[in-house]
Amino acid sequence: MQDEPITFFPPLAIRHGVLILDGYGLRVSVERGHLAVSDGIGDSRRRERFSKASCGLRRLVLLGHSGYITLEAIRWIHDVGAAVMQIDADGHVILASGPAGTTDARLLRAQVTASQNGTGLRIVRDLVREKLRGQAVGLDRLPGAQKAAREIREIDKTNLDHGATMEQLRVLESQAAAAYWKSWEAVPVRFARRDAQRVPDAWVRFGFRHSRLTGSPRNAISPGNAILNYLYAVLETETRIATQVMGLAPQVALLHADQRSRDSLVFDLMEPVRPHVDAFLLDLLQSRVFAKSDFAETRQGVCRVLPPLTHMLMETAPRWGQAIAPVVERAVQTLAKGVGRTQHTQALLPTPLTQSNRSAGRDGLRRHPRQTVAPAAAMPPACRNCGVLLERADRMFCDECLPEQYGESRRKALAAGRQVLAHLRYQGQDPAHGSQAAQKRGKHVAQQLQARAAWSGVHHPEPSVQTFRREILPRLRDVPLGAIARVTGLSLGYCSFIRRGKRIPHPRHWEMLRVIAYEARSAGK
Repeated sequence: MQDEPITFFPPLAIRHGVLILDGYGLRVSVERGHLAVSDGIGDSRRRERFSKASCGLRRLVLLGHSGYITLEAIRWIHDVGAAVMQIDADGHVILASGPAGTTDARLLRAQVTASQNGTGLRIVRDLVREKLRGQAVGLDRLPGAQKAAREIREIDKTNLDHGATMEQLRVLESQAAAAYWKSWEAVPVRFARRDAQRVPDAWVRFGFRHSRLTGSPRNAISPGNAILNYLYAVLETETRIATQVMGLAPQVALLHADQRSRDSLVFDLMEPVRPHVDAFLLDLLQSRVFAKSDFAETRQGVCRVLPPLTHMLMETAPRWGQAIAPVVERAVQTLAKGVGRTQHTQALLPTPLTQSNRSAGRDGLRRHPRQTVAPAAAMPPACRNCGVLLERADRMFCDECLPEQYGESRRKALAAGRQVLAHLRYQGQDPAHGSQAAQKRGKHVAQQLQARAAWSGVHHPEPSVQTFRREILPRLRDVPLGAIARVTGLSLGYCSFIRRGKRIPHPRHWEMLRVIAYEARSAGK
């Protein structure tokens, strides 16, 4: 008998080309030509198999740290052109391995010597300029950040085009970052109403970009920074894979300092795409409420992102892969100039990431302009009351919280209406009295009297009140007030009195009340 899927992980499936395995004892192997995967915690396991022809796999993401992947599975993943990533609980990239790319010793030599011949400075200047412009655009969306946006644009305008050295570029980038993240500190992080009083005070705002535990962005202490670190980790994996495909050495940096066991070039090339990740996070914070269970605080005070939110963040990988592709290819084009290639030869450099060469070859046959749309990331909304994920994007509350929210909204509306009515009466403008109200009331009373007279003229004698109490009233308990008001033309308040037995309607309404009572009883069966 197959085990039931675990409830706190999404169903095991490939979404946007991404397959995510989480938990302990991860298993990746090949069974009868299919990729067989398994994950979970304890006895709660998920198992699935995928075929080469129909799976559409582009990224296999491992969020666990125990288990195995067979050599057959590695070959299977290579054959479909997919990449393998591993990220730990703190958002640190453990593994990022993609399809084998081109290898050109001249390109590697140009990369190593770029810092001495000015090529690296040109690349870094373009990267920093694009990052600063993206940051300025992002600040335009934040209230009260116009001054910081002007400051960053001034840095871009007056300094980057005047032959700044590599060290000066580092200082300018640092100054812009200080103004940029200062404007982010007050951005709110919304939690479900049930959890609003249970989360730490530091969690309800984005807060300082540098953690108080480390003095750097690592080991974030607030959910906003924790999510951003996780998204940056996804971008890091995509950038590392892109450098491998293009044949660059990820350890040889241009802007960042060389450090042992760090792919510094990856962090150089990530810079222009970081503002796009920041904009995605801002959209997420403005459009979604979180549950306390989306995050956990370690004993040291580090805030960690938990599933299923981690899975949704990982599914944004194709978006960042598409964003980083032209950045890496432009860097390769610039480096190619340092190895003496002509302009014609540079145009023929491979473009495996963007496929721009292949697309350019079809320009003469293309009937419509080429459209490049970044793949959408599935980020379903959450219930504003309890934080449960919703299946439909047009919903704000889950089925369990909706009746409670409806009742609360109705109580607030009634209270507001009574307050407005009391204010009008205090000013002598009671809408229930006066010329217009009296005219409407008189017209309605006249219509009721005419209807009663017309009915009484053909019905003699009138039925007994006991007949209504015995045959009709008991059956009205399950009839909505709206249905009673619709067939009688009476107000909802008066219909409530009828249903509770405090008022007896005129006999001309009894037959219709009998009919709707019978229909309600039949529908209940």
